[in-house]
Amino acid sequence: MFKKVDKLVTKAFIPTFFLTFFVVLFILFTVFISQYLEDLVGKDLGWEVYARVFFYFALTLTPMTFPLATLLAALMSFGNLGEHSELTAIKGAGISLLRILLPVGFFAVLISVGAFLINNYIVPEANLRTFSLIYDIKQKKPALEFKEGGFYNDLPKHRIRIERKDRDGGNGIYGVMIYDHSSQRGNTDLIIADTGKMYTILDNNYLVMELRGGSKFSEPTSDNTYKREFVRDNFGKAKFVFSLEALGMNRTPVELFKGHQVMMTVMQLKRTADSLGKESTAQLTNVSNISKPYYDYQFASFAATGDSLASLRLDTLPAKYSDFKKIINPEDLVMYYEKAINKTRNLKNLVAASRERVESMQKDTVTYRLAMYQKITFSVACFIMFLIGAPLGAIIKKGGFGLPVLISIVFFILFYVLTITGEKYAKEGVAGALEGAWMANAILSVFGLFFLRQARSDSRLFDADIYYIYFNKFKEKYISLKYASRNGKI
Repeated sequence: MFKKVDKLVTKAFIPTFFLTFFVVLFILFTVFISQYLEDLVGKDLGWEVYARVFFYFALTLTPMTFPLATLLAALMSFGNLGEHSELTAIKGAGISLLRILLPVGFFAVLISVGAFLINNYIVPEANLRTFSLIYDIKQKKPALEFKEGGFYNDLPKHRIRIERKDRDGGNGIYGVMIYDHSSQRGNTDLIIADTGKMYTILDNNYLVMELRGGSKFSEPTSDNTYKREFVRDNFGKAKFVFSLEALGMNRTPVELFKGHQVMMTVMQLKRTADSLGKESTAQLTNVSNISKPYYDYQFASFAATGDSLASLRLDTLPAKYSDFKKIINPEDLVMYYEKAINKTRNLKNLVAASRERVESMQKDTVTYRLAMYQKITFSVACFIMFLIGAPLGAIIKKGGFGLPVLISIVFFILFYVLTITGEKYAKEGVAGALEGAWMANAILSVFGLFFLRQARSDSRLFDADIYYIYFNKFKEKYISLKYASRNGKI
């Protein structure tokens, strides 16, 4: 039954959670988007492309947002309850701390389940669309912008220089020089003009330059390398049209990006990891089979084809090299030495290549298993962060964005460092993928249980005066022992 105390605690937590969720998401989004500013700015993408990029980025950051938002919301809500003595009043009515935490704990479980569903089904699709769109944006050339006095090189087969443009935002241009490289013969075609104007047509797909008072210089094709001819055509007014198709953004099929682990669900990651594991095992087993042709003695069956080594049957070959040497023609011994050295070298290269393939597949297997486990561990981390934040807020009795934010940052950094360390241990083979993925949650759960125990006993863990009292007691004891030792009582 939902009692008044449950309503009080829930009303304190749920609005705070949504507030902290959007605040944390905005902070992470700002940090993350700063990595792609150079790719997004100056390309005339349009507001709909920016809206899609920002929306997909926000979805990809939700797995990291949920744990930190849960920790901060728990700290702030229970810190506010403790600061206003509401927790003290509830405990004075005979209600235990665990009973107070029960409704918020249930909501934390729902957050964990929701985080897993989003991380497993929505985030892979968002990652797929995000990084495919970012790839296309990176390939897109900057928007059409002519700088005065410099050459513009982004139009294929053309180099355009404009000495000056209208200062009032008009489309007038002055001192125009255009190198046409369509013939791919170097700087053989040149257009210069005193004045003109430029504008785009057909939805900005074509650039038009109307030039006045100019000349066109060209060098005709000639087989005579010693006699070069140049042609000059003067014009009073001419119009030149350039295609801007190369400046547009072409979309790459998203299917090309589906092989990365961040674009897969748990079941897809499991199937891929199992497939790589079986493939690496098969590769190890196959090494012995593919290396047998390099052995003439152990695995070969010899047919009677002459007086050489091939005429010997496998069961008649001697076991010792000294006996083997007696039946070999001395003139052929050098040939057999060289043959053995070449086969040994080839066998070494074969084994080294097989080893590299197996190690690469094993590393990929660990990577996919880590990604699979982390979809679960990041969801469970939401409940563990609640387990840390709620008791800790009840202990420190401070609400707002001050001390709770500082404590949240400390534990979030600890969570991030432990996660990275677990990944590193798993990839280096120090620990398994399961242990590496769950290491951060296992360590932080110890902190949560410790703070819960302290909160149940109304510990003054973060009160400065308690440590001052302990220090004074230690100081008095130290002075008394020192005084006793001087008087010979010890």
